[in-house]
Amino acid sequence: MFSSSQLLKQYSIRVSKRAKYMRLTVSLEKGVVVVVPTSMSQRAMVKLASEFVSSKQLWLTETINKLQQRKQSSPTIEMCQLPETITLKAIEQVFFVNYQSVTTDEGHSNADGSSPAAKASITLQQTNTYELEISGDLSDKKKVFALLEAFFKSYARHYLEQRLTQFSQEFNLPYNRLTVRAQKTRWGSCSSKKNINLNYRLLFIDKELLDYILLHELVHTIHMNHSRLFWEYLESIMEDACNRDKQVNQITKELPCWIFH
Repeated sequence: MFSSSQLLKQYSIRVSKRAKYMRLTVSLEKGVVVVVPTSMSQRAMVKLASEFVSSKQLWLTETINKLQQRKQSSPTIEMCQLPETITLKAIEQVFFVNYQSVTTDEGHSNADGSSPAAKASITLQQTNTYELEISGDLSDKKKVFALLEAFFKSYARHYLEQRLTQFSQEFNLPYNRLTVRAQKTRWGSCSSKKNINLNYRLLFIDKELLDYILLHELVHTIHMNHSRLFWEYLESIMEDACNRDKQVNQITKELPCWIFH
């Protein structure tokens, strides 16, 4: 995590085949990144990147302040409740979660004289089609949420691949490989090799927005940037794509608290 002063003073450079022009990205985790096109020489890249960052100090300050305010207003892990129901909007499914608190007897020795573990391990089991059971030391919310993330990331793989393949065939937009991840800031991405990455959290948003993001990434297999041709193509296969793009930027705050920890 970078401090405010570090974010303003330090930056990294990333070469992108998609980029036509130099641009900036900012996050509290990765800091300031200058994205440059492949056509730029190494010497020009270093010189122009420094000048570009210097010219954007006011914008950077405002953006960093907004990111820090957003982080401060976000609920901490202590504020998040253990979810008893988990709704996957995209596929209209609801999971029910049961909890079994298991603790160890601290301060006592085992029969062989060794000390018992301070905390019981935490496990997750799927006890029914849409029922989960988590048992162990439930005070360790970080581990509880990590188990839920691992389960739903695996669960999302089948549906997302099925839906992506359906659109790929329907609109003749072939892709190479799909990876499902738990990305912090991106819903999806597409590499120059036509490998697509999707965020498992897509299952938690409305189906219409999920479909938009899948088509958005598939169109990147032929247009590797957000040029006029990209948007025209996307609009030709999905009406109101630009409006859905704006909606996507607002849905993060609607997601359950535990999903970010």
